[in-house]
This record gives sequence, structure tokens and C-alpha cells, in this order.
Amino acid sequence: MSTQEKSKSAVKKASKRNPYRTSTAEARRHILNKDTKFVITEAYKSARTNIMFALSTSPSKVITVTSSNPAEAKTTTAVNLAITFAMTGAKVLLIDGDMRKPYVHKLFERLDRKTGLSSVLGGMCTVAEAIRSNIRDNLDIVPAGPTPPNPAELLGSENMKKFIEVLSGHYDYIFIDMPPVNVVSDALLLTPVSAGMIFVIRDNYTRHGDVQNALSQIELAQGKVLGFIKTACRSKSTGGYYGKGYKYGYKYGYKYYGYNYSYGNNSQED
Repeated sequence: MSTQEKSKSAVKKASKRNPYRTSTAEARRHILNKDTKFVITEAYKSARTNIMFALSTSPSKVITVTSSNPAEAKTTTAVNLAITFAMTGAKVLLIDGDMRKPYVHKLFERLDRKTGLSSVLGGMCTVAEAIRSNIRDNLDIVPAGPTPPNPAELLGSENMKKFIEVLSGHYDYIFIDMPPVNVVSDALLLTPVSAGMIFVIRDNYTRHGDVQNALSQIELAQGKVLGFIKTACRSKSTGGYYGKGYKYGYKYGYKYYGYNYSYGNNSQED
């Protein structure tokens, strides 16, 4: 079999494994911009309001974003939440904490990961060298950096705690995109430095058992779930931001919350 045939075969197999993944170019179309449909922008603003209320009594404004499994639009959601908070004039930082399979840098044309989170935690660069400033108005980004051999050890290290402490003094909100809980436990390692997690679920895709398994792990790690965001919502789905209570007791429902499947958060590599 030729190299070209092998490449086509690999792509075909990947498609069979998860047909919900899309190309980077397609994923970039789902990042908020001036052409984004009104209902999508408003959905994120509604989420922003509820998250702000959830954080109102917390001294920490560090928020991790995770999901149960890949392809639930976790990274797209993390990026769009960060952009939405920055729209208020707040100083916002987005950190790509998925050093195993980083994707945030791919969603912005002028972003690379030559240096980033792994570089800072490994002592290879300064905090200032890891930050990409003004990627959007009021939004800075720290990409994942080169893939390290020990991402879990770095995330759970004292260096990570100090890194977050330093940055918390300079930003109003910090969002950290983390790997899915049911794949690796990296997101749980940030429980001590995070105010809580935003948990992403995908309409007609995420399985109840997978969510329950992820929540059990979060509870065991004494983590706090601030709420749920449902993506790829079909137009007839109420969708929405679920407050501490998917199983905790209440939800914030919005008719067009999330995305209509035909034009929305039908994403990608996260």
C-alpha cells in the first residue's frame, strides 16, 4: 500500500471512529465573531450571566472547562466563553491545559504553541514569554506549549499553583481548557486552584452513563461543577446552561440556548 493510500485509509478510519469531528477550518467558523448568528451570541451571554452569579461568592475566578468524552465541543465552548467574558471589558486569560492533545492554538490563525503552559511549568520560559497578548480585545491566551512526557505531573505540581496565583493577580477571569474527564484525570488535578468546572455535553451524542461516570470522578476529587453547557442543540431542543443541578435540582432553560445543529457548535478535535 502506497503512502497516499495509507493516508486515505487512516482518514477513513478516523471518520468511522468519530464522525462528529470536523476540520480545523470548519471549527474556526464556530468561534464568535461579528458574523456569528444572534441566537448563538446571546446563548453565550446568557451562560456568562449565570456563571458570574455562580462565582459571585467565590474568591477565585479560575474556571476549568471539561467534558466526559472527546468531540463534545469542549474547546470551542472554552474559547467562546473566554471571548464572551472579554466583551464585558474584563481582562480575561484563556489557558490551553490540554497538553496531551492541544487545540486552542489551532482556532486562531496567528497563534502557535512553540512556548506555552508546558514551557512555563518545565522552567523553559518565563510567564510573560508564554502569554500571547490581545488575541481578541481584552483576551490573552497561553497555548499548551510543546507536548511534555509528563503532563499530569506538571498540572499537579507546585509550579502550576504558583503560575495560577501569579496570573490571578493580573486577570479578572481565567479559563482553562482541560481534557475530557473520562479519558484522563488531568482536569481533576486543578480542583485545588479552580473555583469550579463548566461541564460540556453534546445534544444527541453525550451518553448519560458517561456523564454520571465523570461526575462521580469529580465528586471523588472534591471538585465543584458550576454548571453544564449543552452544545449542538437542535432547534426544537430547549438546550441550555444547567445550573448545579443536572442531577442537582434545577436548570436554566433557553429555547435557543446552545447551537442549532445546522449551523452551530458541530466541533472538532477536543
